Amino acid sequence: MVNPKELRGLQFFDDMTDDELDVLSAVIKKKDFANGETVFNESEEGQSLYIIKKGEVKVCKVGPDGELFTLTVLKDDDIFGEMSFLDERTHSSTIMAISDVETFVMEKPEFEGLVDTHPRIVYKTLKNIIFTIHAIVKGMNMRYTEMMNYMWGRRR
Repeated sequence: MVNPKELRGLQFFDDMTDDELDVLSAVIKKKDFANGETVFNESEEGQSLYIIKKGEVKVCKVGPDGELFTLTVLKDDDIFGEMSFLDERTHSSTIMAISDVETFVMEKPEFEGLVDTHPRIVYKTLKNIIFTIHAIVKGMNMRYTEMMNYMWGRRR
């Protein structure tokens, strides 16, 4: 359990009321990672949603020779682990701390316990996760289009 006041400053919880943060704080834990520490590896099981309070992590894919390729860097207020949190599949990437990192972690089983008693909180949380995923896809589409235009000079 965390102090609900600690959640107030995070963008992910902007649309939550103080009462809703009180409820959420009971299912959220703090977890810190040291610079260079691996949070989780690609293909590992996991059902945790991480919200970065402070610090930076890199999102990596493992290449054919085992080398890690950085896809992006996440920082304060970003989330990760959202896909495994939602679909209960293995992680699609490796997450590694590139500074000392403070996170808030929500485990799926505890979160699902709120479905019957606090459906509005569940709705708002899932909406915020979907908005994050939408922003990621939108950014990927934009970079893909830029790459295609660069490679072939096409404008569509």
